[in-house]
Amino acid sequence: MNVIQFDVVIAGGGPSGCAAAIALKQSGINVCLVDKEHENKRKVGESIPGASVRLLKKLGINGIDSLLNSSDYKHCLVNASSWGNEEWVYKSGIQNPEGGGYHVNRAILDKALLQRAISVGVVVYADMIDNVNPISNQTNLGFTIRFKYDGQKSINTKWLIDATGRKATIGRKFGLKRERIDDQMAAVNWVSTPENDTDHATRIKSVPDGWWYTSLLPDQSRVIGFQSLPNTVSKMYKQPDLFFEKFNNAGILSYEIKKESRLQSIAVEAGLAKSNPVVKNHILCVGDAALSFDPLSSQGIFFALYSGIKGAEAIINCLGNSNIEDKILCDYQSIVQRVFNENRKSLQYFYLNELRYQNNPYWKGRWLF
Repeated sequence: MNVIQFDVVIAGGGPSGCAAAIALKQSGINVCLVDKEHENKRKVGESIPGASVRLLKKLGINGIDSLLNSSDYKHCLVNASSWGNEEWVYKSGIQNPEGGGYHVNRAILDKALLQRAISVGVVVYADMIDNVNPISNQTNLGFTIRFKYDGQKSINTKWLIDATGRKATIGRKFGLKRERIDDQMAAVNWVSTPENDTDHATRIKSVPDGWWYTSLLPDQSRVIGFQSLPNTVSKMYKQPDLFFEKFNNAGILSYEIKKESRLQSIAVEAGLAKSNPVVKNHILCVGDAALSFDPLSSQGIFFALYSGIKGAEAIINCLGNSNIEDKILCDYQSIVQRVFNENRKSLQYFYLNELRYQNNPYWKGRWLF
């Protein structure tokens, strides 16, 4: 069997995995990325904050327009919220020195980042990691990796990055515990919209049993998400009529959404969660595998890029300074913990601003933040 050697292997080809791969390759590190091709045309997570442009530039990507076609992103200049009362409050992105951000088709963004990684020389295997075995060598930590579909391929690597999302597949296999701060879930539907829907604001609205989110995407489809407790979300996911009835009754848009306009639907975890620790024995978590956000924060893609870059920098520094490896990895752990702490404070502030429903089961849980 032919054994291939890499310094770093990355499991997962989303924004965090691609960011890590590009950053590593830019520093001359021998890296490969393993990610099975996905058939889903749509994925959760379509908001890119304006500050993400700084991170893209670190990866040699000079702005969103050099990554995506103009038809694949739209500027988001307004955030509208009806939270704590029935009035709509509008916040303009113009007030943000880094801009209001963008709405994208997440699947297209992921593909564009993966193509950018390939273009800079990252080796990509369209497969899944099946077995990971530590190399029995006391002087050098490392792993031997086997693929799920190509059983004849074997890879040895010094480092393994887990960019597999909320499942944190690799980290869990090696004892990295997953802490769920709350059990919030989301029922999400993508729908087609009429041409006269030109509302490009990001809209959120709190209701007695959760909160709604919607935004218009570049292809004139609209994503609608409802965040609530698992039992409620399960009901909304299994009963599309109920989902759209409740959404229309919330008065978020100026027109009603029909069930027949539905393009795709999913139910997903949507609570704050993190791996603890995020790095252990040369396995390092980035993106959702390290820290998963409540969608209220709209920081998922930003943190994916940020942690991918920071995680790559940590490994680069370890490869060049093995004598201070523990300190380097401790610093990376501290970065993730700091982001987690700040995000938790922010969530507490926003959730505690909704006092009307504080005795309802969903909102009682928000006080735990």
